[in-house]
Amino acid sequence: MPGIHSERVTLVEGNADEIVPNAKLAADMHGFVIMVPPGKGGERLLDMLWRITMAYAGMPRMLRSRTTVRKMVEAVWSKESREDKSPAASA
Repeated sequence: MPGIHSERVTLVEGNADEIVPNAKLAADMHGFVIMVPPGKGGERLLDMLWRITMAYAGMPRMLRSRTTVRKMVEAVWSKESREDKSPAASA
């Protein structure tokens, strides 16, 4: 299966039945497996990818514009930055 391998992220791409064998829903689908190291940075990346995936599933046309995607990413990142700095987070 083709993929991307680096010290920070491993991405594997292929037919979903190769990635998740014996899964009935995987038939004729394309899939990705993304593995990141543990820690806050990896969690943020996976959270962002999940949000973009769900947005695409619900409204594919929403991701046709780079500007829209950039605004979505900036909004999530700024929200998480605000949450990281909140007094409750440091208590």
